[in-house]
Amino acid sequence: MRDLTPGEQQTLADRRGRFDTFLAERMPVLAEFAEDLGAPEPLLIVAEPSAFISLVDAFMQDQVVEPEHRIWILTRLGYFFGELLVERFGGCWLINEVPESRTFLRFVVGCFARIDNASAMVDPFEVMDAYLAKGPGRDLAGLLDEVERELKAA
Repeated sequence: MRDLTPGEQQTLADRRGRFDTFLAERMPVLAEFAEDLGAPEPLLIVAEPSAFISLVDAFMQDQVVEPEHRIWILTRLGYFFGELLVERFGGCWLINEVPESRTFLRFVVGCFARIDNASAMVDPFEVMDAYLAKGPGRDLAGLLDEVERELKAA
């Protein structure tokens, strides 16, 4: 592994300083999102995100996301997809500190207990950005299955 440049060291220090805030905000953001979607027990979205797949999928399937709303929905979907990965594969949120990685310095989900590749990581926000770009007709459950196949093949 190569040494970090001074700029990368500063960025990593900044990311580490913001990581706890990032993690702390996911629960209220997701609970509010689930409440907005009409979920009967919105707080369960973090503990049991898979129970919310059909609700989120139904909401997003035909949504046209206007540019001014993209960051708002991407934030919620990124957190949600990350929690799905944590639940399904026994992963955890972390900062990617591998300089050679494509997702270096991003908040990712990795350290998967149920994936053979111990170094596998997924940037849920990147995945959800591509999901949003597909436009109406999206398939959240299918995308999760696709990510699972990729993780198991890695």
